[in-house]
Amino acid sequence: MTNATAKRAQEVTSALPIDRAISRVLAEIHEGLRHGYFEFTLTCEVIGQERRRLILRAGKSHQFVIAKDDCQRTAAHDGDFQNGSDPHAE
Repeated sequence: MTNATAKRAQEVTSALPIDRAISRVLAEIHEGLRHGYFEFTLTCEVIGQERRRLILRAGKSHQFVIAKDDCQRTAAHDGDFQNGSDPHAE
């Protein structure tokens, strides 16, 4: 295993599940755009201890279990969508 591969593996295992999930979703979008077509489904359900099970199906399934506390938006993001509007929408 190269140093870069080892570093990447360590980053993936140390990241919060929500960060890994978002990275995986973005990777699937990038891969689909590279191919020129794609389809995936993203589902979420509440499971024991108020955790969230996020399932991404894109060729194969990826499952992420996310603690409720990790789903809370940070203060830095609260201003992004005030009044329900998306600042990036046209």
